[in-house]
Amino acid sequence: MDFFIKKNATLPVLKMQVVKDGRSDYQNFMNLMEVSSFAFSMINLDTGIPKIVSRPAYIVEKTFIEPQAEPEYYVYYQFRAIDTKTPGRYKGEFLMKSDEGNLLLPLRDELYINILDSFSSVEPCC
Repeated sequence: MDFFIKKNATLPVLKMQVVKDGRSDYQNFMNLMEVSSFAFSMINLDTGIPKIVSRPAYIVEKTFIEPQAEPEYYVYYQFRAIDTKTPGRYKGEFLMKSDEGNLLLPLRDELYINILDSFSSVEPCC
């Protein structure tokens, strides 16, 4: 999946659905979710240098009208202006940290963040 954001921007929020794909340990995730913390990391693909390392990420449950619907969870990260200061292509990862160790959250696709040049200035002109 490709995510696009402008240089020095803080919006939109990066949000990814946690997927029950049958290959990952989804049930373990469900049990540990309440006692775990979540983190987001981002690595520059050209240089291999991390831009963001284990910054706090958050999780939210989707609310359904149907009470019998199986729950869906989304992890999200709110960018800071310093996170998007350098244009380029980055690989992103969400991690769940618990007493049992770290678990790379099951996502549908590889996550690529594209920071694009912006034509607007963040400095006041006058």
